[in-house]
Amino acid sequence: MPDFTKAIRVVPSAVLNIPEPGAVYQGVSTTNGLTVTGGGFLTSDTRAGDSIQITAVAGNDPVEIHQILSVDSDTELTLRTGVTIAAPYNFQIYRANGGSSLLGNSGYSLLAQLENGDNITFIPVGQTEQISLNNNTSFSVIEVLSQIKVQRVVSFDGSNLLALDTD
Repeated sequence: MPDFTKAIRVVPSAVLNIPEPGAVYQGVSTTNGLTVTGGGFLTSDTRAGDSIQITAVAGNDPVEIHQILSVDSDTELTLRTGVTIAAPYNFQIYRANGGSSLLGNSGYSLLAQLENGDNITFIPVGQTEQISLNNNTSFSVIEVLSQIKVQRVVSFDGSNLLALDTD
């Protein structure tokens, strides 16, 4: 098994790839919908096309992922799709790793906590079609996920899903 040097919690999305690990900015927003506010983005580090993961203030796991449409100022971003959880919320900004493009992405191995009967649907690197796996007692989905490079997780029934990177 390779040595993994980076990891990111995965938020399933039918339209966005798993972003690159290592947040370039994190903060708290007090606005809902398409606008995200912060204490001061480093506009040189945040750009249109980046991904933003949203976490409830009282939570640890990201619950939404969106794409940044524009960096409007040092304190405001506009998103392509609106945040649905109530403000205030925590957010982390990541490089997009292709955003919605399924071409040219390096992908990640996945580490998942799956119970018997849980499902995961994903798109491997170099493919456009989805693969669905069901965790059952005769088939080790976890072993498969560590061997396949995945660029997007479309849906996931389990908990604690991490993308692992060797770069």
